[in-house]
Amino acid sequence: MTAVNVDGLPHQRAREVLGGRVLAVDDATGTARVRYVPGVDLQNPNGTILGGYLAAMIDDAAGVATWFGAAKRNFATAQMSVSFLRAAKPGDGIIADVVLSGIGTKQAFVEVRLSREKDNKLVATGTLVQTFMNDGAAA
Repeated sequence: MTAVNVDGLPHQRAREVLGGRVLAVDDATGTARVRYVPGVDLQNPNGTILGGYLAAMIDDAAGVATWFGAAKRNFATAQMSVSFLRAAKPGDGIIADVVLSGIGTKQAFVEVRLSREKDNKLVATGTLVQTFMNDGAAA
């Protein structure tokens, strides 16, 4: 296990908007854990967090594992599939557990699980395909 010093990570405005903070990253295994506490600005008219923001959390968390697990290679999300299972409310702690499930020369495959911190119930899951970039163009 090669733990990354998360205190030294660069500022990410999107993560800040989502209420996120990286808790742990292991670049040897391609795993990561990110905690989000979304604010009221991210809620829909029903008072729950808008699904698009949950999807953004999945994309953000997957990016952390991909960046470190793929030796800091540039990439772009090529495909993302999200399943929404239950609601989260503003102020709920949401934990993203991420696994880089496969990595090749051109793509990486990532799985993310978002769970409510208070009861450990699954909120959403996501699978992503990340495509590595070659000099600014898709590989």
